Amino acid sequence: MTDGYLKRLARDLDRWIADGLVPAGNREAILSSAARPQRRWNAAGAAAILGAVLLGLAALSFVAANWNELPRLARFAIIIAALCASYGGAAAAFARSNAALGHALALLGAALFGAAIMLTAQTFNISAFRNTGVLIWAAGALITAIAIPSRPVLILAAGLGALWAGMEAGNPFAPGPVWAYLALWAATALAAVRLHSAATLHLLAAGLIVWTGHMLFEVLGQAVLDARFGAAAFTLVTGALAIAASLARARGHEGADVLAGWAATAAALGALALQGAGGWAGEAEGAPLIRYGLIAGAAGAVIAAGLALRLRAGSLTPVAVAGLAAAGGFIALFPLLPLDALAADLLLGAAVYAGAAALVIAGAAPGRRFAGTLGVTVFALQSLYVYTRLFGDLLNTAAFFLIGGLLLIALSVLIGRWARRQTGTQAPS
Repeated sequence: MTDGYLKRLARDLDRWIADGLVPAGNREAILSSAARPQRRWNAAGAAAILGAVLLGLAALSFVAANWNELPRLARFAIIIAALCASYGGAAAAFARSNAALGHALALLGAALFGAAIMLTAQTFNISAFRNTGVLIWAAGALITAIAIPSRPVLILAAGLGALWAGMEAGNPFAPGPVWAYLALWAATALAAVRLHSAATLHLLAAGLIVWTGHMLFEVLGQAVLDARFGAAAFTLVTGALAIAASLARARGHEGADVLAGWAATAAALGALALQGAGGWAGEAEGAPLIRYGLIAGAAGAVIAAGLALRLRAGSLTPVAVAGLAAAGGFIALFPLLPLDALAADLLLGAAVYAGAAALVIAGAAPGRRFAGTLGVTVFALQSLYVYTRLFGDLLNTAAFFLIGGLLLIALSVLIGRWARRQTGTQAPS
């Protein structure tokens, strides 16, 4: 912890104690806790991890280079001996309090475990075993990460789980969504929370967003529904996921803020991508349309319930709730409306602007900086899209950005007034 931060914290504590917000007896305990050394990634740990990766690659390269010359028993003996040596060395390193080397050797062992699985499949020519082998590899790495415990191995387990899901998604013999990934994802997420692994949480959040896109692709059907149905469904489902994660974050669940950020970003990108989807005549019908209605209805119900709970808790203002609800409702109905391209862009653009403004307003609350940043980013990207698609022939560049600047300043004034009204303070004279 830096001295500058500690000095600022000391000044803040003195002010809070004077205002009666913090008991005076807690001052030294808070400062001592803040000054406590934090576990950080260091050069020794990084070098050990990189060394383990190189050793794993060396073992794989050696076996591959001498594949035809090595007898079958020798192949297994080399891999198994290296695997036992890695895990045994990790145990010895942890016993001697050398955590960096212990994590590196455990990571090497987890990598060699996968090599042993692939070697088994290749030796006995089990081609259909390939994807299942990656799943077993991921499960083994997860068990290793929990047993040690080891965050580097847990990161490997999360990556292997995502790799397996991706391989299954492209497997012609396993059509449909990879539902089993959710169980593996949940188990890995619980381990990430237990081990406080931020990197794993980010990797899992990104993997869940990608899985969501593939699931919707499979459920809706590429050949039946055009891009606007898929983009709308993706926006609504990731938006519902963001709302649900924000509720979990408000209750103090670790990792919920990471998932909320990834899901909110995905929902914003989905809304922006929806404007480029072609076709406005509502051609879809039958079972695919019913599936879209069920998905949109379920996601809309989650969004509405989540916004109502956030409004009741006072974490969102009525204006922000109204903006997000209006944007979500219009996006849900948008693929069904028989609009021409210009009308569709105008109405959808208004919905995106409403959602961006709601995010900016929500970001004005303490601890909600990400929402505000995302709202400003979406506002800027939407403005750029409007200029290039709608007003390129009507306004010159200077006039367009002049209008955009005035709108942003007006939005800033409105947000400032709302914030002062919420805190009961007056503007400086």
